[in-house]
Amino acid sequence: MTSDLSAPPFTLDVRVATSPMVGLRYAVDGRATDIEDLVERLDAARADASFERDEIRARLKPYDVNHQAIIERLTRGSRGQYRQRLEEGLEMRTHLARIDEQIACLGERISALHEERAVLRKLKTHLARISSLDAAMIDAPGAAANQAVRQLFHLIDVDHESTAQHIFEGPMQLLADAALQTELIGRAVTTDHAAAVAGAANCRRSTDAALRELERVVFALHPDQLSVAGLVPSLRRLVADLASQADLHVVVLGSPRRLRPSVEVAIFRIVQEGLTNAVAHGHASRVEVTLLFQPQRVSVVVLDDGEGFDVAATEARLGRSSGLGLITMRQRAEIEDGHIEVRSVVGEGTEVRAGFTAGV
Repeated sequence: MTSDLSAPPFTLDVRVATSPMVGLRYAVDGRATDIEDLVERLDAARADASFERDEIRARLKPYDVNHQAIIERLTRGSRGQYRQRLEEGLEMRTHLARIDEQIACLGERISALHEERAVLRKLKTHLARISSLDAAMIDAPGAAANQAVRQLFHLIDVDHESTAQHIFEGPMQLLADAALQTELIGRAVTTDHAAAVAGAANCRRSTDAALRELERVVFALHPDQLSVAGLVPSLRRLVADLASQADLHVVVLGSPRRLRPSVEVAIFRIVQEGLTNAVAHGHASRVEVTLLFQPQRVSVVVLDDGEGFDVAATEARLGRSSGLGLITMRQRAEIEDGHIEVRSVVGEGTEVRAGFTAGV
């Protein structure tokens, strides 16, 4: 039986990846291939152990069948011969017990790898959805105009860059931890059963956490619930995903109804950017999102108690700094013939107010 049953960690030369998202997909595919190879090696090791166990059992049969006869002949034979036979049987039974334990450990390891492989398949499905978002995000009526198309592609690029960074800092780190645990399990499976079981549990927790984090990232990048459930449930889920960072609330006034898909996307993104600015940059402790449905219009207000900022100075730097929050919010509002106003006072918080014609 082979003594090295660990999977070498997958490494990717970033120069072969055309983008961080492509690099992530390569990494997941590479890890899945590593698991396939390791499962084959573990299956082979388990088959070898089973064959060896059958051989020992066959060799023990004469000892079991003739044990009584040996005892009966004890008075006529040599005690040394009888003792030798007993020691040989005991040694084989000890070896048999050790092989049984190895087979059980290999079975648990193979089961854990199958679970990890199932998680990776889910991750691959989510990543495939992410890679198809370029076309899915361009759904605004004004996209036929060249200027609107350029604005939309700019927004997509910004979203993808931010999402890729989030994935590398969150799910990818968790997957790296799981890969390390997998290697440690492979090394311990034949020598330390308890450590192998604990490592398998840690690996499972890491992969589950990676899957949950990636699902949140996918929703933030492409809220598919928006087209099915509508704007209000999607905003409530967005707020729930950030609930651990601040006291967030959604208030709905008027009678909620479905809007044009492009308007719902614009409002969702404006609220998303407003929440991000309030929590990550303004360090707000409380944020309230108010959605007002009127007969011919719909308005949204994001109000926080954060640090605030100098709006005039920030607008004067637009286009010359890495901060694109105000630009993206205004571009989304302008594409849908809406308006947006940002008010803020240093030390007193920020208010983002946007309004749109409420056509269906």
